[in-house]
Amino acid sequence: MGKHSAPRRRRASDTVRGDRRRLAGMTIEGARHTRANREQRKKRAKRVFFGTLIAIGIVLLVGVAWAYAFLRGIEGRMQETVKADESVGQALTAKGADEPFNLLLLGSDARLEERAARADTIIVARIDPAEKRVWMISVPRDARVEIPGRGVNKINAATALGGPALMIDTVEEYLGLPIHHYMEVDFSGFQGIVDAMGGIYIDVDVEIDDSKAASHSPGRRASYIAPGYQLLDGEHALTYVRSRDFPDSDFTRMRHQQNFFKSLAQQSMRWDKLLKLPRMASEFSKFVVTDMGVGQVVNLAQAFKGMDTESIQTATLLGEWRSPYVVVDEEMKEFLVDQMLAGSNIEETSVTESERAAEEISVAVRNGAGISGIAGQAAARLQARGFQVPEVGNANQFVYDETLVVYKDDEAAAQMVASALPTGRIVPSRGMYAFSTDILVVVGKDWVGTESR
Repeated sequence: MGKHSAPRRRRASDTVRGDRRRLAGMTIEGARHTRANREQRKKRAKRVFFGTLIAIGIVLLVGVAWAYAFLRGIEGRMQETVKADESVGQALTAKGADEPFNLLLLGSDARLEERAARADTIIVARIDPAEKRVWMISVPRDARVEIPGRGVNKINAATALGGPALMIDTVEEYLGLPIHHYMEVDFSGFQGIVDAMGGIYIDVDVEIDDSKAASHSPGRRASYIAPGYQLLDGEHALTYVRSRDFPDSDFTRMRHQQNFFKSLAQQSMRWDKLLKLPRMASEFSKFVVTDMGVGQVVNLAQAFKGMDTESIQTATLLGEWRSPYVVVDEEMKEFLVDQMLAGSNIEETSVTESERAAEEISVAVRNGAGISGIAGQAAARLQARGFQVPEVGNANQFVYDETLVVYKDDEAAAQMVASALPTGRIVPSRGMYAFSTDILVVVGKDWVGTESR
């Protein structure tokens, strides 16, 4: 054999050991790679998690900022007029945070054919948030009152003479109640909020067919409302609160407005209306002027939330018509205010004297124009509104250009009859007209074309 020995023969055991070392190396490397991937996934998950949190935070901040700006914008619109008139805040009476408060609610009823809005709805509401109860007393717009510093006048003249501040002072003195908050609404704006709610359910007590009250409605299509419990859209709801085509004119209208506010308060707080609140709030701010901030309005809404029918009491001050005023029954006024302050029932006195009197008034109807059928039309209209019509016939002459409502000594009854007709001028008899009924209606040529109203 020479210097060099033959190559050592490779044994199988060596191959196995080598494979094991390689496999061990691969396992260690794989474990390192897996651990690195796991750490990278954790880092990515953290980045996604924190990124999501940041995105959510940004969305929430934007949402809160939008909501704040939205609410502040609403508050600014509602308080703009009051802030411009410091006398309103000075006229209001301060109250404790958790105490019941009195809200003066004024309604403006601007019609298309009228040049300016009239503050002709006056309601004093007492709200007890703790007990979740509300009392509303309506004051006739023609009530005879002493306006501070301005003398005797109709109560709704206070706004024209001295703005909301003078109206607040007048109501406080007239009712003997402090006014803590003030709110003025434009009834035409209620059309928007009712539509935003998807309609409002109202129990309509009497048929309404009043094209004058439907002047807001294209083609006056919302002039007719059948009696009964029903869902009213914005156009018909506005006709409901505006119509005064009743035997007692404003008294029924005031009752309808009370019923509307009661229904609005109850139904706007239902759970199915919650998603509509932003639009409702936006519509609300367009036609409301108040001293109350958004937080106070929210608290007011919370006060109404969950109330049942018995929790909202309504009544109207009654009186006797003595042209040009309604002279309110003072004993009744004091009784209602005392009942309200005591937290007692006020609705038992809500039936008006004029509603009872309509059935007791007899009316003779005569055709004074010679136009066939017009006396019968007038008689049917009066009978539908509760008046007795024992006589329908012709006048001695067909020379009457305008319809006359003639009375002997009861001008208030004549006013009620006239309010039930689409046209008619009230005149005293003074012995010039012969009739045995309480009132005589002579239908004139101006009746033509009015029966559709």
